[in-house]
Amino acid sequence: MNTSTLPVAVIGAGPVGMAAAAQLLARGATPVVLEAGPAVGANVRAWGHVRLFSPWKYNVDAAARALLEASGWAMPEGDDFPTGRELVERYLAPLAALPTMAPHIRVGTRVLGISRQGVDKMKNAGREQAPFQIHIATPDGEDVLFARAVIDASGAYGTPSPLGANGMPAVGERALRDDVFYGIPDVLGAERARYAGRR
Repeated sequence: MNTSTLPVAVIGAGPVGMAAAAQLLARGATPVVLEAGPAVGANVRAWGHVRLFSPWKYNVDAAARALLEASGWAMPEGDDFPTGRELVERYLAPLAALPTMAPHIRVGTRVLGISRQGVDKMKNAGREQAPFQIHIATPDGEDVLFARAVIDASGAYGTPSPLGANGMPAVGERALRDDVFYGIPDVLGAERARYAGRR
């Protein structure tokens, strides 16, 4: 298989994944963005109520900005600090909707595993030349996608660290997993009832 004609797989359609896709397009490469969530920026949407600690000018990729501005998009005030929700609504969603970007994005597509075609624990010859074989789960079932390279921009929000020491769950944590909030709760909004009057 000629790997030079294959796309570059980008795992995750958050700020880093979308910037990677824009950079690939600017360089004449073909990206395929694989997003497990139902829309771009799914993990960012989960903490959309949180204001970023960096302003817009540090959160908008140059290649993405060029694509957006060619469509008439106006860059938000560079020194303003967006919330996660604003980052998605004013940047990632418009970028994903561009005709040059939209065909390369697959939402609802979870990566199950990545290997090299024809390589396993017993066979290693030719590994560097073999294309990546990406097993994916889609709403229509499982499938296999081939790529010449893979960029993992899936982030860590969907796979939080356990509460215990040494990277292991604390004793009893697994049993209480449904009672632990691993993200950044919106205590003034969606999770207000869960936290009101408690400490």
